[in-house]
Order: sequence, then structure tokens, then C-alpha cells
Amino acid sequence: MPQLQVLQEPLTVSVVVPLYNKAAYIEQTLNSILAQTHPSQEIIVVDDGSTDDGPDLVNAMEDERIQLIYQDNQGPGSARNRGLLAANATYVAFLDADDEWLPNFLEITLNHLRQHPDCALCVTGQYRGKNRSDWCKTLSALGLTSGRWQLPHGLPPEQFKPNIDVLHSGAIVCDRTIVNRFGGFYDKHHCTYGEDIYLWLQVILNYPIYRDLQPLMWYHTEASDLAVWNQVRPPWPMLLEPEPLRRSCPESYRPLLESILNTYAAIAAYRATTAEDLTTVNRLFDAFPEARKQMFQDWRKRVDYLIANVPNLRRTLKGFKRGS
Repeated sequence: MPQLQVLQEPLTVSVVVPLYNKAAYIEQTLNSILAQTHPSQEIIVVDDGSTDDGPDLVNAMEDERIQLIYQDNQGPGSARNRGLLAANATYVAFLDADDEWLPNFLEITLNHLRQHPDCALCVTGQYRGKNRSDWCKTLSALGLTSGRWQLPHGLPPEQFKPNIDVLHSGAIVCDRTIVNRFGGFYDKHHCTYGEDIYLWLQVILNYPIYRDLQPLMWYHTEASDLAVWNQVRPPWPMLLEPEPLRRSCPESYRPLLESILNTYAAIAAYRATTAEDLTTVNRLFDAFPEARKQMFQDWRKRVDYLIANVPNLRRTLKGFKRGS
């Protein structure tokens, strides 16, 4: 396993904020960074081609640590990577322009990393949405715990998604050399979904991490541009370009990685089935044969797949149900 760098005193952190048309939120986001009990070394805001006055609001903030970088619109992965290039601190953190940290987020995460120098990153729990629901309760119910954690070789498939979903970029502080080792975030094709999992999955396949499930950041789902809660989500980039993940994966973890990929492919295939996107479904089945078996283990999903293969039948059945 590659060695982590020796911790320095004091621990320094660069904060990268990708900004795209978030004028309504960017000031509260930056204020939450400026209010940290452990100050950041620098705050790098990367304007990803905004068309609102968000960049002007950033320029108006009076703190010499804030720097603003402009680029044409290329997506959040590219914006984070551009900020990463400019970062100089030992650690790096990424906070989206509509989210917030609690005041002791950096202090607590860096303290965990100081005490566990073999861990590549520290991730915390989060509040979600306007009502600040504590996601820790959901994670705890799924069996996740706080503390040093290393990906178990025998992790069961039903535990794949919870243990990966916890790796929310806005709740992570990571060793900068580790992020660079894996090439940063997926940044092709203006990707706006799953670009972060592409990175964090590679990290947990190679290093232990520290998890503190207490909520120390606030994920404003109500402000998300993706609005993925109401849309059919595209396949994760790790399913579209899995080879870099396979190359960086230690040999002992390769069977687990393939199982993870097939499990995620089964989820993506069913989402595509409900959208009657059979081209995507069959492409996923061809690339990940075990995904077909996994999806078809649920007879209802198998029926939905069969119905989707009959043109207009799903719409006819829905119309029949409404009529009855």
C-alpha cells in the first residue's frame, strides 16, 4: 500500500468551492468556511461559467484567503479539479456552493486525521434539506459506525451502496496527495452525477479512512441543481469507464470491485428500465453480465423489463390503472 505523507504541524487545509449559478447561496457557504474554529489556509472558488452575479458576490467578500478562478462551464468535477491544481495545503476539502459546514467541521476532521495518520480521509455525517434531517440515523440503522474503517473484503452486496453513499464530497477532508494520485474527480462530458464516487471508491479500495457519523455539514438538497430526486439518473461514470478503477485496484480487492460494479449496474439498469431506455439497459447487461442476474432476482423488476420491451405497453397499462 502506498504510504501517506507525514503529518505536519499545524495541519493545513485548502478548501475548493465549485461555483455555478449559486448567487443565492454562495455567501452563506463561504461564511460557513470563514467561521471555522480551525481556519483554512486558502479558499479557492472556481467559477464554472456562471451567468448570475455569484462571482461578483465572491469578489466582494473581504478575506485575503479567498481567491476566484474562472473557467468555461465544464461541470463540477472539472471545477473541483481546477481548484485542486491551485491548492497548496496538506489536506483538501470540497464544499459545493449551496452547502454549509458546522463551525467545528475542520477542527474535528483534522483532529481525527492527526490521531489516525494511516487514514487517507475523514468523512462526517450530515444534515439534509430544509428540515435538517440527521442522516446519521439512517446510516446507523444500516449498520454503519463511527471510527477507523477499512473496506472489508467480504462486504455483502446490500452494504455496498450505504458504505459508498456516506462518502459525500462536502463532508470529506482528504490528503491532497491521495486525491492527486487518483487523478481527482471524473470530469468528462460535463458529468454532474457520480463524478465524486469515481474518486472516493478508488480511495477506499487502497486506504483506510476515518468515519465520524455526527452531522458536521449541511447538505442543502432543496437547492441542488441535479434535482435527482425527481429525475431518472444516468449510469454512474464508474460503469461507463471502469478500467481506471480496475487498474488502481489492489489484486486482493478485484473480486469485490467487480461485485460492486455489477451491483451498481443492476441499479442503473433498472432505473433505465423504468425510463424505457433499453439501449442503456442492454449496454449495461453486456458490460456487466452479473447485473442481469441480480436485477432479475426480483420478479417485479423482471416483469418491468419484459413490459419495457413491448412498445407502448407500459403506457397502456398505466392508462388502464388510471381508468380503473
